[in-house]
Amino acid sequence: MAESVVSSVGQTLGKLLIDEAKLLWGVEGKVKGLQKELKLIQGFLRDADVRGEREQAVGVWVVQLQDIAYDAEDIIERYILRITLKKKGRNIIIAYAWFVAKCMCWHVHQVGTEIDDLKTSISNLTTRMRDFGIQPVNDGERKQVRALMPEPTYAYFEEDIVGREDSIKVLVEVLKDEKQHRVVSIWGMGGLGKTTLAKKVFAHDELKSNFDGFAWACVSKNFNKREILMGIFKMLIPEKREVVKDMSDQELFEALYQIQKEKRCIVFLDDIWTKQDWKDIRAAFPVMNTRSKVLITTRNKEVAECIDPHGFLYEPLCLSEEETWKLLMKRIFPKTEKITDNTKRLGEELLKKCGGLPLAVKVLGGLLATNEWEEIYRNINSYLGGDDDVSKVLALSYDDLAWYLKPCFLYLASFPEDEEILVKKVLHMWIAEGFVSPTAYGEEREITVEDVAKRHLMELANRGMVQVQFTMSGKLKTCHLHDVMRELCISKARQGRFLSILNIQQDHEMEECSSSMGTEGESTCKTRRLSLNMRVSAERNTTLGVEQIGRTMLHLRTLMFFCSGGSEEGMWDQFQPIFINCKFLRVLKLEDLSMRGNLPESVGDLVHLRFLSLAGSEIEGLPKSMGNLVCMEFLDLQVREWMMFAVPDVLWKLRRLRYLYLPYSFDVTGKPHEYRKKLRLGTLKNLRTLRNFCPDNCDVKDVGKPTNLQKLRVINSKRMEIFPQLAEFKLKNLQSSSFGFREFPSINEGEWSKTSSYPYSRKLYIRGVKIEKLPEHQYLPQNLMKLVLFWSELKEDPMPILEKLQHLVVLLLGGDAFVGEEMVCSAGGFPQLKHLLLDYLPNLEEWRVAEGAMPHLSRLGISRCPKLKAVPQLEGVSTYDGREDVYSEYDKDWV
Repeated sequence: MAESVVSSVGQTLGKLLIDEAKLLWGVEGKVKGLQKELKLIQGFLRDADVRGEREQAVGVWVVQLQDIAYDAEDIIERYILRITLKKKGRNIIIAYAWFVAKCMCWHVHQVGTEIDDLKTSISNLTTRMRDFGIQPVNDGERKQVRALMPEPTYAYFEEDIVGREDSIKVLVEVLKDEKQHRVVSIWGMGGLGKTTLAKKVFAHDELKSNFDGFAWACVSKNFNKREILMGIFKMLIPEKREVVKDMSDQELFEALYQIQKEKRCIVFLDDIWTKQDWKDIRAAFPVMNTRSKVLITTRNKEVAECIDPHGFLYEPLCLSEEETWKLLMKRIFPKTEKITDNTKRLGEELLKKCGGLPLAVKVLGGLLATNEWEEIYRNINSYLGGDDDVSKVLALSYDDLAWYLKPCFLYLASFPEDEEILVKKVLHMWIAEGFVSPTAYGEEREITVEDVAKRHLMELANRGMVQVQFTMSGKLKTCHLHDVMRELCISKARQGRFLSILNIQQDHEMEECSSSMGTEGESTCKTRRLSLNMRVSAERNTTLGVEQIGRTMLHLRTLMFFCSGGSEEGMWDQFQPIFINCKFLRVLKLEDLSMRGNLPESVGDLVHLRFLSLAGSEIEGLPKSMGNLVCMEFLDLQVREWMMFAVPDVLWKLRRLRYLYLPYSFDVTGKPHEYRKKLRLGTLKNLRTLRNFCPDNCDVKDVGKPTNLQKLRVINSKRMEIFPQLAEFKLKNLQSSSFGFREFPSINEGEWSKTSSYPYSRKLYIRGVKIEKLPEHQYLPQNLMKLVLFWSELKEDPMPILEKLQHLVVLLLGGDAFVGEEMVCSAGGFPQLKHLLLDYLPNLEEWRVAEGAMPHLSRLGISRCPKLKAVPQLEGVSTYDGREDVYSEYDKDWV
């Protein structure tokens, strides 16, 4: 871990030497010398990091070197901050000359002395490590082995299921039985594959025709009762999803109870930990005199028996030797390959250490796919201490990670247990923290930092350490840690003093789950990352204990808030110490906070901030000081949809912005006499994603300025002029475009032809436009992979035109997108289509699919098509109620 920190700091210093050269005047040579020292010790740390796990003295030195690296970064960034603040608000030429004459010499001397002290400390520690026998390690061979890893694909990351065929059959039959066993419990130790088994059962084709409603929720250790029940409500009663937020807890319980009595529903509750967890939610689930079923997973047999003493209890067996070998081969060799007798013998010996647990086998597969098998065998056997063999396998999987992957893995412990983490968000956080370097894989070809971050995540998934989910079009969507892997992640974060996790209760108490206070007597002042879980009572507002954090944890790089429960108002005074004192913050996550008012002016002092997200919060606006945050790269202002947000016209100053998510509804604040002032965005030439662009509040011409713009989402547009206006810009890098209209304008064929001006666009979403008739397919972007149409009111069958799009993978027609009665798909049509969703086509009566049409279709979602007489029989196609996917697309993921 220390190597990761030292390398990251070295890269940061190098970047500062390039980007902030004028601000490092006078200390540039000292910084270069420090960067060189940090680079020299990386080789020692490759050996020391591993030995530090078992040798106390080495472990202490490693932690000290890690702290020195952090201190180096603090010193340089503090120096830059002082200069920035001195210059702020003054005439740049006069003030800079005055500053140099009066203050520079003192600051240069102070920083030079601090850097010299750090270099001396590094030299002393390096000497001690060399005397102890620690030698520099060359990482070239390891990189060469990693290059041989199989290329990850969507199919490769589908849940592997081996040796559970009989279990699936038994559980499906029990669930189909209407007369007995209202509750079916799968129980057993962590890593046994309970959730994977339950998911396979829950999605089984034989259950689809036996139940009217399907819902699932992950309960986990620290679940929020209301959020769990609201999620289940939305899945069982999707047509009323908008009213659920206004329901009381009692109304929510009654509604869920009643729907499961009236209809035959199946609810999957994953990972229930205690009897009390069930008692908190059981009023929503009838277990007597009902045809509905509840499927649960738990580690605790007593919990399963408590839920229903007459329920069906099922404990999956550990995998046999033959089954573990089969699963290992699926992980290592997605394509059949031969192995030698000696390799097989080593593999069988290693598999014995997995104890038949599927999770351990998958992780072992990740190790064996990237290393020599003899080396893994030696390393596992060399582990000391009382850890069981399974723990050794998991621990070795972490130790074997490249230095650039370790902080990425540990960062995932910041998120609550069982949370489905949005991939794009966590990748942005990794980049903002400085964990991702374009040169991590030593490639000469040009590669973006985003591509490297995705590759990091895929490598962690390839190793079985992170589980990933994909979008309908096969892109990375979410990731999460298995609870056993999360325990390992938290343990390693604690050892490396990487992260603190604090739970703040409603009674002001703090519970520390993972501490960065590793050495005796050390305070939290050196905490670099903090995940703060705030549980607030719905009946009683409380002042959260954040003030102490802002006064003591002065070196924070990342601060994440996870809030559940009631609302908090008037709390910004509590946050002031954070904004004033935590000057080194790079990542600030203020999501889902029920706090009103604007962000305070003091947020503008966080000049090193690179990532800020207010998603889902009730914050009402930004201060003008936001213009000071010139390092900002990722800014998410998507507060709750129903809120009107105040945005000062200062975002144009944030010239490094790469991702800008504007609010759904906002006013541009300025001088009182300026009516309908527009937000200036023309200077943001580095933008790659621009969401919620509204022509009423922004100048359409500004969209043409960012030459690397890849994703564009336009909302609340009144007229169709947006198409020809955007077509003028020749957005060569545009891959995804989304358009939402609020007054249902009509579009003619000439305006449609403008969309073909985006030849590289792969995704297109249009909502609220009366199209009536599609143009010929040549007037649509020819590289389209995903097309979503809502409320289009097409009168003519769209299939003869859309089926000619050669690259279309996902097609969604929803909300009266087609108002005709008949659709026909011709032979050879839709050659690449894999996922088709048809929702709310109330007039559709007949749908014919010729043989040879849609040859690659694998998923067909049909919902709310009441007049449809029959669904075509398509071999190998999974048919399901696609309402949840439709609502997901409609609500937020347009691009």
